[in-house]
Amino acid sequence: MFFGPTIRYFKSVGQVFLLCLSNGDHDGLGEVREEELQYSSKKIGIPEENLKIVENEGIQDGPENMWRVEHVGEEVGNYTKQCKPDIIITFDRYGVSGHPNHIATSKGVSYAYKNNLIEGDTLLYQLDSVNVIRKYSSFLDCFVSSTSKIYNIASLKDIINIQGAMKQHKSQLTWFRKLYVIFSRYMVVNTLQSVSI
Repeated sequence: MFFGPTIRYFKSVGQVFLLCLSNGDHDGLGEVREEELQYSSKKIGIPEENLKIVENEGIQDGPENMWRVEHVGEEVGNYTKQCKPDIIITFDRYGVSGHPNHIATSKGVSYAYKNNLIEGDTLLYQLDSVNVIRKYSSFLDCFVSSTSKIYNIASLKDIINIQGAMKQHKSQLTWFRKLYVIFSRYMVVNTLQSVSI
C-alpha cells in the first residue's frame, strides 16, 4: 500500500522479503486478508516463500490495539535471522497515515536495532511521511520528491503493477482506498531516510 515503488526497485536488483506483522483480522477477515496479501505479493513480484505473516497475540490488527515495541522488535529480529537482509525498510515515526500499528512498527524496528536483535551490518531506511497535499498529488509529487537524497520513482509499467497488487486486497477496497490507489504519491514515488541507531 505504501512501499510499492521501493519494492519494485529492489525487486529489479535483488531479492525482496516481506514481513507482515498482522494478518489484518481487525474485522474478522484475517484468513481472507492473508490470502489477499499472498496474491498481492505475488502480483508485485515477491515469491510466497519470501512472505511471512506473523501470528502473535501481542500484535493484533486494529487502531485500538496498541502493539508493544518489544513484540514487534522480537518478530523483526527473528525474521532477519532467517532471511539475513542487507537492508530493512520500514515506516518513519509518523507511520505515513498516523496509524498506531504503523508507528509501533517503526518503533519496534528501532527497538530491534538498539537491542541487537538484528545481526550484522543491516542498513535501516524509513519511508517518509508527507503532508496530505503531497500524499494525494500522485505523480506531481515526483518533482518535490526528486530533491530528496533517496527516492524511487516507479515506471508506468510498475505503477500499473503496484495498483494491480493493491487491487488484490478486495476486502479493504473501500471507496476511499480506491481513491488512494488513483491519487496517492505512494503508488508512484517513495522517499526514504537513512537511519543510524
